[in-house]
Amino acid sequence: MRQNTTASDRDLRDLISGRKLLIPNPKITYDPVLWKPIIQPSSLDLHLGSEAWQMGGSVRPMKNETVELMAHEHSVKRFNLDENGAEFRRDRIYIISLQESVDIPAYARLRSNPKSSTGRDDLLARLLADRTPQYESISGQYTGRLYLETAPNSFDMILRKGDSLNQIRYSIGNPTMSDEEIRSVMMVRPLIYTKEGLPVPAEYVKVDNGIVLSADLTGEHTNSSIVAYRAKKNCQLPIDFQGVGKHHLHQYFDAIERPQNKQLELEPGFFYLLSTNEAVCLPSAYAAELSQFDHRAGNVTWHYAGFLDPGWGYFPGKEQQGNTITLEVRVHNKAEIIRHGQPIGVMKMERMNQLPEFSYGEQRSSNYSRQLGVRYGKHFFE
Repeated sequence: MRQNTTASDRDLRDLISGRKLLIPNPKITYDPVLWKPIIQPSSLDLHLGSEAWQMGGSVRPMKNETVELMAHEHSVKRFNLDENGAEFRRDRIYIISLQESVDIPAYARLRSNPKSSTGRDDLLARLLADRTPQYESISGQYTGRLYLETAPNSFDMILRKGDSLNQIRYSIGNPTMSDEEIRSVMMVRPLIYTKEGLPVPAEYVKVDNGIVLSADLTGEHTNSSIVAYRAKKNCQLPIDFQGVGKHHLHQYFDAIERPQNKQLELEPGFFYLLSTNEAVCLPSAYAAELSQFDHRAGNVTWHYAGFLDPGWGYFPGKEQQGNTITLEVRVHNKAEIIRHGQPIGVMKMERMNQLPEFSYGEQRSSNYSRQLGVRYGKHFFE
């Protein structure tokens, strides 16, 4: 791989073949039908293993400590996870082993994010590794197992061995593009479009440590008057993670119609789904990651599942381009009033090492390949 780039699906298959990324069945890399659901254009899906612990609280390993030893010491109970599943209660914290392990060199870096549907279920999922004191990132040489700290926040969850809650990116050096690089790309190829599918000229796109995105509270050009969903408080119905399209949306979320004053008060203790006002278009040479938190945008977490794959909102040969981004939002400590068009977060752009074999979208039957306006997760139906 080239320096300062992120691995594509082609690179990830090579890493699996070279036993740098160890998955349960590496032979799948020879058959696109088998690997396309697991190896994404710029990330690898991880899968729950059989060991699980209910914890007394969030805890990270020290530099000389394995996750298993830490879990034994701080857990309330240990249990086995199998294909029959177990119920994970909201507001409780769990650690679950993952089926994958890694053997990465000192110059490599792994980053983790929840998958889109995990984030839209308000299910926290953070990567843990032995002797690694921080969540979600492994820098430098590491050989060993991987684990996931998970915490259902709004709903009880039914999870099974083999479920995929998070994904990892493999990078060499720092793949994040500078503001100058981003502006140079936009002078040649638009990255931001309106919801009508029209390119926004580069001089009208705010770039400040990444591309600045704003909130949509009008729902114009989305064919819907709904601009947000708010998770119901104290919902007693669990979500079966394998139950795609099996849960009635309005038993779990309240829909919020467009406010006449184009502003919305976000209350502490509630989980919201909102949308960006901008439609993002990522040609296959680029990936992106949306920041979880930006202090310039208030005391708000805007996104939990932040990876955007090459091909997001990119429709070759089509007149209209771009997908909006659904935001997973929670305010902290006090209410926040947000207004239409108000900056809400930053999208970091990344250089890909090479073009993916199959970009996001129609080539993969991706769940959110055509998305304008706020979009609930794949587990729900109306």
